[in-house]
Amino acid sequence: MLLTRTNRLGALAATVALVLGFNTPGRATAASTRPHTACLDSSSPSYTADRRVIASLAHYGDVLAPFVFDGSSGVSDRFFQFLSRTKCSIIMGFPVDLVDPDPPDGLAFTKPYLTTSYVLVARGPLRQSTLRPGMTIAVGMATAPHFYLAGAFGKIPNFTADTFQTQEQVLESLLAGHADAAMVWEPSLVRYQTTHPAARKLHISPLAIAHARWHIAALYLNSDPIQARRFENALERLERSGQLKAIVKPYERENG
Repeated sequence: MLLTRTNRLGALAATVALVLGFNTPGRATAASTRPHTACLDSSSPSYTADRRVIASLAHYGDVLAPFVFDGSSGVSDRFFQFLSRTKCSIIMGFPVDLVDPDPPDGLAFTKPYLTTSYVLVARGPLRQSTLRPGMTIAVGMATAPHFYLAGAFGKIPNFTADTFQTQEQVLESLLAGHADAAMVWEPSLVRYQTTHPAARKLHISPLAIAHARWHIAALYLNSDPIQARRFENALERLERSGQLKAIVKPYERENG
């Protein structure tokens, strides 16, 4: 799932729907006819956790059929609205800004099942407090760290921003030695580390900037909350069992 509302609005829902072979929004079926389905974005950095949560909920009273789509080419609020009307009881993996939660019109957030953040990553034991003036910091375009380095949250810090389109490119720049440090979305880092062993040696530390911390929750149609309540009730039982904590632990290493 993309990380900012600006990005989520960047693609036409009709194009994505056509690629996925869905009906057009005008032919959407009524909400009451939807199956009890969890939609998951395979391109989302939290996809592995999302899928494990859904599989685990089956043992706690909520059996959700997974429906997987690929949102890597871009998705929009309208697309999520369409999915919620036609395919999905819930849509997993939606980032929720702790400061400014803002669901798409007509949709609502479930209780979060994960809290994660942007983090500072470096090849050595750097922390935000030990960054030196003039250092080059790799960041993703239009992310909270990018806005921070551009001075959107106050005084412009004395660092050089090296911006990239994707979080993977940010990490590649850091590992190649082109940047002194990087400010990255921790779920993207976790996913990158599964296929890039060198990234597992990177030093990770908390990042204290505005809009650094986010919840991950599911979206649902606010006019049809019954299935969302089933999800939340099972999620509470999963949390009490201790299994949820084990699933989300890799994404919550540096939330302090």
